[in-house]
Amino acid sequence: MVVGYRFFLKRLATMMDSKETLSVTTIADRLNLRQDEFRDLLNIMERKGDIECTVEDANGCGGGCKSCPKACRTPAQFTRGRNMKSYRLTEKGRSLCK
Repeated sequence: MVVGYRFFLKRLATMMDSKETLSVTTIADRLNLRQDEFRDLLNIMERKGDIECTVEDANGCGGGCKSCPKACRTPAQFTRGRNMKSYRLTEKGRSLCK
């Protein structure tokens, strides 16, 4: 078990509920973690079933959708690969946050 696991899960849930488009860098900064530490935490949360990752093909996205919360809206995303990862809290993860 990671020390402070529930604390980080609750903070991550709050950020996810805000519907903001957040990068790994931004979230890691808000959690006062290095990016590699945050990615490790995401992997642990995913393995435990508290969050789930979806990978979407963003090739057809032009980035102009005003209501889209996806990171493909940012210009930096256009220079990277066209696969976009997003995470969502599972019911199991949500119940741990109570």
